[in-house]
Amino acid sequence: MRQAPAGGPSGPRRAITDLYDEERRTFLVQYPVLLVIALGLTGVAAFAITGFFGRDGWARAITPTALDDTFRQPWVLYLWFCALMLTLLASIFRDKSLRGRLIATIVVALLAVIVVAILKFSDSLPDFIQQLLRGHRLLAALTQSAATYNVINFGIIAVFWADTMRRWVRRARGLPPNPSVNLGLGDPADSAERDPRDMPTLQELISGDLVAAAVLTALLAVVFQLHVLGSVVHPITPTGAPAAPLTDCQLSWLVGNCPGVAGTGTGASLHDPPTLTFIDLIQSLVFLPLGLIILALSATLSGLGAVGGVDDAALAATLPATATGEGSSTVPIAVDVSTTILKTLQSALDRRLRVLANNAILSIRTVGWPALLVFATFGLANLSSGIQLYLHSLRGGQDALNLLPGLGWGLVALLSLVFSATLLVFRWRVAENTLRFLGLVGFLVLIILWIFALALFGINKLVLVLANAGFDRRPFDPPSFATYLSAAALVLAGVYFIGLRRLRPTARPTPAPAAATSPALVSAAVRASADPGATSPRTPMPSTTETTLPPRAD
Repeated sequence: MRQAPAGGPSGPRRAITDLYDEERRTFLVQYPVLLVIALGLTGVAAFAITGFFGRDGWARAITPTALDDTFRQPWVLYLWFCALMLTLLASIFRDKSLRGRLIATIVVALLAVIVVAILKFSDSLPDFIQQLLRGHRLLAALTQSAATYNVINFGIIAVFWADTMRRWVRRARGLPPNPSVNLGLGDPADSAERDPRDMPTLQELISGDLVAAAVLTALLAVVFQLHVLGSVVHPITPTGAPAAPLTDCQLSWLVGNCPGVAGTGTGASLHDPPTLTFIDLIQSLVFLPLGLIILALSATLSGLGAVGGVDDAALAATLPATATGEGSSTVPIAVDVSTTILKTLQSALDRRLRVLANNAILSIRTVGWPALLVFATFGLANLSSGIQLYLHSLRGGQDALNLLPGLGWGLVALLSLVFSATLLVFRWRVAENTLRFLGLVGFLVLIILWIFALALFGINKLVLVLANAGFDRRPFDPPSFATYLSAAALVLAGVYFIGLRRLRPTARPTPAPAAATSPALVSAAVRASADPGATSPRTPMPSTTETTLPPRAD
């Protein structure tokens, strides 16, 4: 893919992450024709394979085939959706200056695709891969060991604090805590050197990071609960037996003697080790008060400094107070001081709350964007499963309602993907422009979906004619409700645009350009305009050829 040609020096401002030009309503990225054709053909193949084969969700009795076990789960459709996800990421980070971020997102996305595929579609893996995983007891040991979940939990917290310390050191040196990405818009946020007054103070940075740590550990406390994580992860036994459910001991601290019974192991002693949820909750309840106390002390010092209550020469530089101590001799000193302090506290808290929210988001960016990518991949897996269940059903009204959760997961995956890229660059421009781009792409897909649906309907008829009588599978026969919805959207769009064109006023014809004026006429017109009393010059007649007449006879 390549960047579309720019509109010139006087054209609209565009960010290097933009995919859509809002003013000209055109794409800013041009995809190779072969890539579009490949994605289209593989998409048709993925839907056809998912619809015709598999053992899950059939609403009618079918004769099994040799390919049903291979395509028992919709891993082909899942991989196609993942290819679309990687294409979108490569489109956003296509600029050379974002090459490092592109590599990071692609690596994390590929790891997420592999991990989610193993967790969600392990039954469709070839037998030798399943035997390899179980024979070497690698996957079984990872899913059953408490060390795995301890490393994940405390590893996320360690990455957060490593990035937080780096930001504190940069701010203490007078540098911006988070180097901005130059999107090419010429905004102050694009400049490498920012105004120190626009940067948060060290106190504001610390308080915001502590609140962000409280939020992060609270989320981890929710994720590592038994009923939450146990609904996603199903440990595999070394012998290949049915998956055993997680226990509290596997989600507990490593040190101690856990009894090994589900529902226990929630104490806080060495003989009964605490769970990860309990440890994360304690951390959250420690970080949150500390952050709020530092925030309150900063605002209090600003209020006292406004009325000279704090004798600190560096207070004005580190804790700026925007309120002034304007007073009057007719106002009692108590009222004057209290009013000044209240205004100063209000101004200080307003600034610090905004900085607090901004810093909280910046603090969790390092662990937030990979988590959103993993969540987006998990949503694509659920979307694929929902589509398979719908294609294997009778595709009636109730079946269409059962498809809504899968479509909801698809929407969640799309938003998670967009906000992951936004969080990595930390500019709202990325989300706004990308959502506009996806809205236009979604509209184009909606109005042409019926063509693909009719093509799959024809393929289904062809398969029924060529195959034996026992192969009675109709995933696309008759066409689903999405076909009629797409056709209706095309008709409504056509009526709207045709009616809008007719309602526009008819443009008047442009007059023909005047004939070229001779230099004599131009100079005469200039002299006439300079001398109001002058008469209008005559228009010289075009020169003609003189004819000599013969003399009259008298």
